[in-house]
This record gives sequence, C-alpha cells and structure tokens, in this order.
Amino acid sequence: MQTVPWLIFVARCAISATAAYLIADFIALPYPVWASMSAVIVSQERLNDTTSSLQGRIAGTIVGVCVALAVNLATSAVAGMAWQIMLAVGICAAIAGRYPSFRVCLWTAPIVLLTENASMPIAWAGFYRGSEVILGSIVGGAFHLLAERLMPVFGWKGPEDRRRPRATRINDE
Repeated sequence: MQTVPWLIFVARCAISATAAYLIADFIALPYPVWASMSAVIVSQERLNDTTSSLQGRIAGTIVGVCVALAVNLATSAVAGMAWQIMLAVGICAAIAGRYPSFRVCLWTAPIVLLTENASMPIAWAGFYRGSEVILGSIVGGAFHLLAERLMPVFGWKGPEDRRRPRATRINDE
C-alpha cells in the first residue's frame, strides 16, 4: 500500500468510527460502540470490497436480529438462554454456510439475546442492536465513498487506479 492511500485509509477508518459513535450517541442509541465498530469492520482497501462488506453486514445483521427474535418468541417459555443461543447460532450457522457474506448473523443473534433484560424487551434489543450496526456500516461505507471521490481532486490515486490495465482482445490489434 502506498503512503498516501494508506494514510487516507487510516484517516477514513478513524473518522468513520468516531462519526458513527457520535451519531449513535446523539440519537441516543443505547450502545454506540456497535456503530463505531461496524464503521471500521466494513472498511476495506477498495470501494468495491467495502460495498460488498456493507451489503453483507446489513443483510446478516437483519438475519441475526430476526433469528434471535424468532427463537426467543418460540422458545423463551421452555428454554433457557443457553438453549436459545445454541438454537439461534445453529440456525445462523446454517444460513452463513450457504451465504458466507451474512456471517455477522452468527454473533448478532446471541448479542440480541444477551442484551435483552427486564427494562429492554427482546424486540427493542433487536431494534437497537440492528440500528447501531446498520448505522455504523452505512457511515463507514459513506466515508469510503467520500474518500474515493475526493482523492482525484487532490491528484491522488486510489487502489482502484493502480490495477493492471485490461488486456486487449486479439481482434483489436
């Protein structure tokens, strides 16, 4: 990684993590740390990779929240937390095995289950955890897009510009 793109990556990650935290805190989400972490987790070196990571993180988060809610609704009267976690993670593992980009559901489901308490019913825990993660992911993706758009203004080349040129077809010669 060249110096300028590396410094931009460092700045982008630091700023997006901070911005996601501040936004989540401003709108009073209970655990803004999830927004901050998600902003960094989706950040990749190339915009296409960040976009792919962002899509998988949002979809996987929604899957994880839905699985946690469904498992809790179906089993809370007959199964303790350990059984609910086992069932939710098992379902999510089956989904992530088929759709690897959704693997965030593997830890989203237990996080939702474990953050439910008497003052925060499971539906609210799911809503808040999903909101925190999706907010952070969008902020991380937005800062990457902004950085990609600003780099040419300053004459800097990003990772997308350093790829090898496409091979020409034989018939074009």
